Amino acid sequence: MGNLLSGGANLNAGSVLDRVISQGSTEDECLLYRLANYRNGGELIDAYNVGGQTEVEKLIKEQFGVLMYKDGKGQVINRSEYLRWKFRDTKQVRLPIEASLSPHDPLAKWEDHDACWQMQYRGSLGETLLHVLIICDTKLHTRLARTLLKCFPNLAMDVVEGEEYLGASALHLAIAYFNNELVQELVEAGANVMQRAIGSFFLPRDQQRARPSRHTDYEGLAYLGEFPLAWAACCANESVYNLLLDSGAHPDHQDSFGNMILHMVVVCDKLDMFGYALRHPKLPASNGITNNEGLTPLTLACKLGRAEVFREMLELSAREFWRYSNITCSAYPLNALDTLLPDGRTNWNSALFIILNGTKEEHLDMLDGGIIQRLLEEKWKTFARLQFLKRLCILALHLLMLSTAVYLRPLDRSKSLLEGDDWADYARYGFEIGTVIGVLSYLVVQQGGEIKNQGFFSFIKQLDPAKAIFLISNILILACIPFRLAGDILMEEAILVVALPGSWFFLMFFAGAVRLTGPFVTMVYSMITGDMLTFGIIYTIVLFGFSQTFFFVYKGFPGVKNTLYGTYPTTWMALFQITLGDYNYAELANTTYPSVAKIVFAIFMVFVPILLLNMLIAMMGNTYAHVIEQSEKEWMKQWAKIVVSLERAVPHEDCHNYLQEYSIKLGPGETPGTEQRAVMVIKSKSKTRAKQRKGALSNWKVKRKFVLLLVGGECRSLQEGEPQLKIIIQMGDIHQVSTIFTI
Repeated sequence: MGNLLSGGANLNAGSVLDRVISQGSTEDECLLYRLANYRNGGELIDAYNVGGQTEVEKLIKEQFGVLMYKDGKGQVINRSEYLRWKFRDTKQVRLPIEASLSPHDPLAKWEDHDACWQMQYRGSLGETLLHVLIICDTKLHTRLARTLLKCFPNLAMDVVEGEEYLGASALHLAIAYFNNELVQELVEAGANVMQRAIGSFFLPRDQQRARPSRHTDYEGLAYLGEFPLAWAACCANESVYNLLLDSGAHPDHQDSFGNMILHMVVVCDKLDMFGYALRHPKLPASNGITNNEGLTPLTLACKLGRAEVFREMLELSAREFWRYSNITCSAYPLNALDTLLPDGRTNWNSALFIILNGTKEEHLDMLDGGIIQRLLEEKWKTFARLQFLKRLCILALHLLMLSTAVYLRPLDRSKSLLEGDDWADYARYGFEIGTVIGVLSYLVVQQGGEIKNQGFFSFIKQLDPAKAIFLISNILILACIPFRLAGDILMEEAILVVALPGSWFFLMFFAGAVRLTGPFVTMVYSMITGDMLTFGIIYTIVLFGFSQTFFFVYKGFPGVKNTLYGTYPTTWMALFQITLGDYNYAELANTTYPSVAKIVFAIFMVFVPILLLNMLIAMMGNTYAHVIEQSEKEWMKQWAKIVVSLERAVPHEDCHNYLQEYSIKLGPGETPGTEQRAVMVIKSKSKTRAKQRKGALSNWKVKRKFVLLLVGGECRSLQEGEPQLKIIIQMGDIHQVSTIFTI
């Protein structure tokens, strides 16, 4: 043992722990990895092979005390202890200023705490021998870990001190490796059930960088919620979950991101564990707590696209009023679901908003049927349908006046538009004035009201494409007035050429609410923002190259100034026409280099009209097939966006009144002085309660199991005729399950 203590530490950078797990090299000379390693080697393994458990206990008790603070009693360690370990192999140390530390550096968040295993004898990541034994995860290493813990119980308080695995305790590791027996022994030895694993390895991927992302997506293989209880929930280990609750852990404690137990089971997509934690018989988790992003477990499930968990959460939160056969009447709380708060204000973190802004297929599944669809139908019947028809009529009147004003413009462009004296001019004046009044009412009254209700930045963020184009068109129509007064007809007409089609494009907004045209509106948006954008980038690059070639090839061509190849910008338009099949091949023979011109032309024709254009058609075909396959869901999403858009234009007072109409009062809210609203849903279920009970009893008779349980030292048998068939087993009450057998 003496040679181990005096041995040098030739440590490489990187994760030694990972090398141990992956049966890595033996080049690490750290004491821990010479005591025990993944290959069943080391001093402890040799001692066990020679003398068994007795020899190991003797070795631990006689020689391991010197490796710990106060012979295993432990002490409080401070920054100095950590710095001596961190710079143990450095001759000259330059300590950083705290302001310059990495956000993941332990010094940046150091707090003095208890430790048992001395820092100078720890591994490269700050781990102890107990941590290494648990990670090796074999029966022999587990037996050695239990022996070590039996001899020195205070080792249960030690945590990994390095940056990567900072805060991870033996309890965390035992939970991760499903070592339930060792978990119980660690808890009995005094392990801290509220210890937090906050190392960079346990963060979401987008938070592990030197500059963490401002808004995390919570995705990460080892992000399990920091607390041991959260680790147990994310591993779906109900027995350990119960044990930790009995030992003082609480399901509502929040980690660095504000996530508690229910948030974490949503992140890890543990459907069964969500219901277990929410309806735990001893200490149920709260369902309305928000994290640092303002997300409840329900809205977090929407953001991450956890469709099954989302549906389960809705069902668990429902309050059933009556049931007849397989028909049920239930109320579903709206506080986290609806876009309106009980006082009529907009709930920007609502589940409905998040679903509509989502891009995954799971978000479409959340809209299809069920509670969301029922909520949207109630909104539509209460106020959205009337608002929709009213705005459609106003738009039709606006387009009629605008189109008539344009058609009545004089054919003679030299004629002033302000000096007409016949009936057509007077009619045009009337329609033009009506158009301007309509534009001003739309911009000032309608859009101004929406900005007042939701704020300017929220208004811009939630702007629909068709609505944005219509808004720009109205501004352009107003911009025509100064040019009309100045007599600049050309500039006025140039603005109108852009504004007119944009005004008609607003009909796409209303077409999205119709079942027949809604999927095609989605298809157009998807093709423009996806297929056309991708094609446009590649096409622009190709045009840059070939436009220069054609421009120089046509130099010296007779009458080149009368063609599109006279200037470099117009050459772009010429190549665009060639892409669409409009070209004059005979012209190439009259260029300065006819052979080169024909070769370049052939390459361009193969590369652009044949290859790129057909690739665009194929991409659009895929988009069409994808959208048309889910046409019902896509229409539902477009319709839902229109309903929510119409809702945001309504003042808060009216929204509050509408909310009172389409929802019912369920009781007081979680915040004092507020109320909880709910939407009532009547639906059928696949099985009645009678069928469920009958099926359970039938399975029991077929199995004909006898369950023998040793409860408090007494053996009890539950047989077929016994009325209580549901057994709740809590660790601590039932110490052993003797046997389960079938006759």
